[in-house]
Amino acid sequence: MTHLLDTHAWIQRACGEPLPPLVERTMSAQADSLALADISLWEAAKLVELGRLQLSVPLTEFFRLAITAELIVLPVTAAIAERVTSLERSGFHKDPADQLIVATALVHGLRLISNDTRIHQWRGVPTLWRMSRG
Repeated sequence: MTHLLDTHAWIQRACGEPLPPLVERTMSAQADSLALADISLWEAAKLVELGRLQLSVPLTEFFRLAITAELIVLPVTAAIAERVTSLERSGFHKDPADQLIVATALVHGLRLISNDTRIHQWRGVPTLWRMSRG
């Protein structure tokens, strides 16, 4: 396992929309399983609830289809919870879901696949996507 999908990347991929070519090539070349922070499940559910994400199937069915065999869902652990407490002190923003996702990547030593500008500007976690070109 080498990569952690940010919520938006997981949803985009699960909905059949390709990620940028460099991201897709990197994930294909490193055929390890991908990971997802469990908070992303909650984020997807909230997006549906708030009407910011429209799915063609019920949420339960989306989860069944989107949590594939190649995807390991990583739970919040004591180490991740502890790591979250240091992020704001290091200049990371206050979004709790982003904090848990970044802390999950850091604790597990994973590269985060994300197009989130605030995460990229922080530069405290290895990322793939934002600076990708073709």
